[in-house]
Amino acid sequence: MEAFVAKFFQIDPDVMLSHNLCGSVFEVIMSRIQLLKVPHWSRIGRLKKQSFPMRRADQTGYSGSNWLPRISTCGRLLVDTYVSSKELVRETNYDLSNLAQKQLKTERHEFDDDMLPQFYLKSERIL
Repeated sequence: MEAFVAKFFQIDPDVMLSHNLCGSVFEVIMSRIQLLKVPHWSRIGRLKKQSFPMRRADQTGYSGSNWLPRISTCGRLLVDTYVSSKELVRETNYDLSNLAQKQLKTERHEFDDDMLPQFYLKSERIL
């Protein structure tokens, strides 16, 4: 996790984009950072913070599931396609595979994370 935070700080992205970023993805990242007591955790955002954000709404000013990403990533734009799809389209299931099928009329292929490095061997494989 320290290497992840260091690399993230080095890359210094303006935008973070993911499906369900403000839900499970960011929650897992930050819980691991807190559990492992990773120093300089605030490099996930652009403001240097000393204490890890607490979940209480009266301290943070936020409530609900989106409080942690907003507090932790100050200075970066968060794009959560799950949240956006819930706002923009009417579906019963907002899973990425279902959205690809219903909205884009294309099939999204699931794959094992171990296969990911193989996709970057040739540019044709990425598509």
